[in-house]
Amino acid sequence: MRRLITGILLSLSLFNAWALEIDYSNDSKVAAGIRLGSSTFPTLDVEILGEYRPFRYVGANAGVIIITPFSNKVNSNVEFVEIEDEEERKHLWEIKSYRDAAYRFAFKAGLQFTTPAIMLSKNEMGLSLRLSPGITIPLPTNETVTVRKSDIFTKEDIYGDDADDVTTERVVVFNSEEDFKNSGAKALYWYARAELVIEYEEQWEFAVGYTYSNLDLYGGSRSIVVHDTPLVKGEKEPMHSFHLGLTYKF
Repeated sequence: MRRLITGILLSLSLFNAWALEIDYSNDSKVAAGIRLGSSTFPTLDVEILGEYRPFRYVGANAGVIIITPFSNKVNSNVEFVEIEDEEERKHLWEIKSYRDAAYRFAFKAGLQFTTPAIMLSKNEMGLSLRLSPGITIPLPTNETVTVRKSDIFTKEDIYGDDADDVTTERVVVFNSEEDFKNSGAKALYWYARAELVIEYEEQWEFAVGYTYSNLDLYGGSRSIVVHDTPLVKGEKEPMHSFHLGLTYKF
């Protein structure tokens, strides 16, 4: 952590040392932006936010992030459960949609600290470093997951004397569905973001950045237990994401 803080302070010092003076007399205090990113879970994330900058180098932002897994089963920690009941009849318990186990929406808010810009072309384009600490609030905090119960039969149970002509080893027959709601999930997470920002013609900003967060993608379903088996079995992992951003200053 000390090395990270030292590196950030050194970067800020270098940017300030080499920054050239720009006329920001007509700079707007209100902006809106969109960020498109990908995390290590993996997911595709779209963030829509508004910004207020009462001072040139200090501001705040707030918005909504939409989290979309690349596939229905986004993490091997979320698994189906196969059990055997008291009558020695097997049942298969599986999530109807694996996306229900993961957060899909969240509210984000944070501060912004931007360095003076290094001019890349005269009065048209500048390069800045922006740091943004903030919070993330999942919506909703606790998820509800629908679990499908199916009966498992052997091929002999279903096909009898014709079982030898059947290639499958078992037959799964739908039985019922049940909703399981999580409880006690963490409501607030933090994040730290760093971006390289290219300012163009005083109104447009293009950014590329990295975010580190303690957001638990499966935090809203970790307490769900399906017949004595936890739905999410793996340990919580930190969230790393990379993004591209576009901002327009009004």
